Amino acid sequence: MQPPARLRERQRRETLKLLHDAAIDLVREGGPAAATIDAITARVGVSRRTFFNYYTSKEDAVLGTTAPVVPQRALDEFFDESSGVDQFTRTVRLISAIIHSTREVDQIDAVEFRELLGRFPELRARLQQHTTAAERLVEGVLTDHFSKDDADSTQAADSARALLLLAGAVMRFAYSRDPDVIEAPDREAVKSAIAVFKAALADVS
Repeated sequence: MQPPARLRERQRRETLKLLHDAAIDLVREGGPAAATIDAITARVGVSRRTFFNYYTSKEDAVLGTTAPVVPQRALDEFFDESSGVDQFTRTVRLISAIIHSTREVDQIDAVEFRELLGRFPELRARLQQHTTAAERLVEGVLTDHFSKDDADSTQAADSARALLLLAGAVMRFAYSRDPDVIEAPDREAVKSAIAVFKAALADVS
């Protein structure tokens, strides 16, 4: 018998998936305009109140995304300076893990997902909002980190922002080569992108 906490988590993920599947089916039938919250909840057989316990908007239901969080394991790995992994790489891994945290359900085929993003700007805009929120979380972690070693708060903020921009650029570069990096942050494309940026920075330093 599953522990109550694990059972609740399994049920939560099942409901997330049901709402996502219903939203996707409605979009396939009539585009995003057809995927209203009322239509989604009617298809699943739940209330609007239940819907908002799981998704903030109909766009989130279509995308299968939730608000980003900082996974404790990713945070621990970022602060683990004894790992032998440099700070730049640890920052890329942190932002990758936080972006990945928005994907809590198994989503549709990657090709169809990208096609939906290409056809419907409102879905792209919502995904970008999640990415921006993820970057803010990373910036907060980095600012706190640099503030411990630098009494100058402005310098700490600047260092955090610069490292965040570099890490974000790595992720965009990796995504341009392999869009599946969002679903699987440990894919080779991320490691390769880190190596490319390190080489480029070494050349100009």
